[in-house]
Amino acid sequence: MGPSMLVVALFAGLILAPLAREYGDLRRSFGLSRVAAFATTSLVVPAFVVGLMLALPLQSRPALQWVATVVGTLTVYSLATRAIAASASAAGTAPSRSTRG
Repeated sequence: MGPSMLVVALFAGLILAPLAREYGDLRRSFGLSRVAAFATTSLVVPAFVVGLMLALPLQSRPALQWVATVVGTLTVYSLATRAIAASASAAGTAPSRSTRG
């Protein structure tokens, strides 16, 4: 395995380890199913795309563009997961909608 593959493996670990922890937390803390937790965790991909789009005006300064992409991705992903987690928490405590007396 060459040095470039080692760098890729390191970055993959830095990205995947927190996402795996997030997946477990969504399952444990909010009671989401496997599919729902995976779908929520997968929101990192569209969040990254949004971060890329927000940072496009900074193309002439690549370092600043990368920082803006990361900040944008983290912001969008955090907002999305918080909204889903809040919805999941509220659904568990919502009153029953049963029509039977």
